[in-house]
Amino acid sequence: MLHPSPILINLGPVSLHWYGLLISLSIILGCLLGKKLFRRYQLPGQLFFDLVFYLVIFGFLGGRLWHVFSELSYYAQRPLDILKIWQGGLAIHGTIIAGVVVLYFYYRRHRQAPNNVTWLLLLDIFSPLIALGQAIGRFGNYFNQELYGRPTDLPWGLPIDLAHRLPGWENFSHFHPIFLYESLWCLFIFIISMNFHRLRLKESESKQGTVPLLHCSIVKNPGTIFFLYLILYSLGRFLIGFLRIDPQASWLSLRLDQWVSVLFIFVGIIYLVCGFYYRQKQTSGQIAKPHI
Repeated sequence: MLHPSPILINLGPVSLHWYGLLISLSIILGCLLGKKLFRRYQLPGQLFFDLVFYLVIFGFLGGRLWHVFSELSYYAQRPLDILKIWQGGLAIHGTIIAGVVVLYFYYRRHRQAPNNVTWLLLLDIFSPLIALGQAIGRFGNYFNQELYGRPTDLPWGLPIDLAHRLPGWENFSHFHPIFLYESLWCLFIFIISMNFHRLRLKESESKQGTVPLLHCSIVKNPGTIFFLYLILYSLGRFLIGFLRIDPQASWLSLRLDQWVSVLFIFVGIIYLVCGFYYRQKQTSGQIAKPHI
């Protein structure tokens, strides 16, 4: 299907779009996996579904607002297109920021119970769910014939119909499948994140403490999995940005999303470095051990 249609099926006046179907599928799979992680961490299931309710609403809102902001010149001329979410246009940076804020304020409001819930642990649990959702949802961009990169003659070059080619690129037919690059990268991040959860849970469930010290130092720190996700995804997004041709504000030859990626990488590295030294002091008995 090299020339896909964004619509899966027409049901009278209602059309089922691939983009919406894939986003819905990613939410369903994320709920199933998230519920399992909550159970493994001995957290109440009701807490998970409460959080999912708010995260889905504000995640969509944050992602859409960030997308509109990043292409403000386009939407200033077509304000009604802001509502056409079925055509795509959810910026993950806005979704991440919205999700972090929602989890923080929810935790602050309900921090009394249960006592084994921390804000950073919640971030750790939801980060692989985000990566999985991105890996699946990016294929919605394929069916919309969007999120493609510079022209290429590579064997995996993606043919784009003339009607979907960006202004100035009409004379080219095949482009880098950026959606696929990002999807595969997010799938890799998902696998890494879930493996970190496995190591952490294995350590906490082991009575013999046989997990190597390196794992104790890195994996056990609450927030490690989330900030690792932040670094890895931002690194991929930064590099892929050099292939993107969709219009976006830029400074010093870098796009807005690349600058945000640099900021996220910087924040993630600071946390991981500080967390590593904190864990080293903790294992040497200089400070009290926090719970995760």
